[in-house]
Amino acid sequence: MTRFPLTWPSPRCLLVALMTAAVASCASSTPEPKSAKSATGERDTAIVHEPCEKDSAAAQKVDVNGDGTPDIIHVNKDGREVCRVVDLNLDGAIDAFIYYDGQGLERRRESDFDRDGRADEIAHYERGAVVLKERETNFDDKLDTWDYYEGPRLVRRERDSDGDGIVDQWWQFNNPNDPKCAVVASDQNADGKPDPNSVVDLCAESYGAPKA
Repeated sequence: MTRFPLTWPSPRCLLVALMTAAVASCASSTPEPKSAKSATGERDTAIVHEPCEKDSAAAQKVDVNGDGTPDIIHVNKDGREVCRVVDLNLDGAIDAFIYYDGQGLERRRESDFDRDGRADEIAHYERGAVVLKERETNFDDKLDTWDYYEGPRLVRRERDSDGDGIVDQWWQFNNPNDPKCAVVASDQNADGKPDPNSVVDLCAESYGAPKA
């Protein structure tokens, strides 16, 4: 006969369990990054550029501001555009590589936000909608943040906060009305799992509780 537990788990334990279940649920519908290695969150954090033959004879170069330097380069293959190189602010440096699937929809975008010539973010798309952003946020040229989307909304985040290649933070953005609100759990004992005593609600009062 199945017995009920004699004591209730603490609220923090329940919250961690819910976060773990939510991560598993999201993982079933959202593709995991190709850099994922193990169930404990170990990742290949290398930022790998996907080739885009911008110097090929088939590339169509557009000089928007007439300074003699192409600002947009369309790379075509087999009669369709496969990738595009864009200088968004017309400063002569590449800001983004954009890649397209067989239907002409965006499937990948590599963006350089700090203008150092290297990608800081790789966004992955399905049917033209973003599903995952792999990000480099601490200027060490290694991926450290993985953001997962459902529709236009960021729903969860995984972070490697100490740069050892292992995920040690889990964020759940569970308030659709405020994208800044999240419940965050951390792995403080290096067992690859969120610790119950580490859970922080970044916007506790915004979930309907009246302010004092």
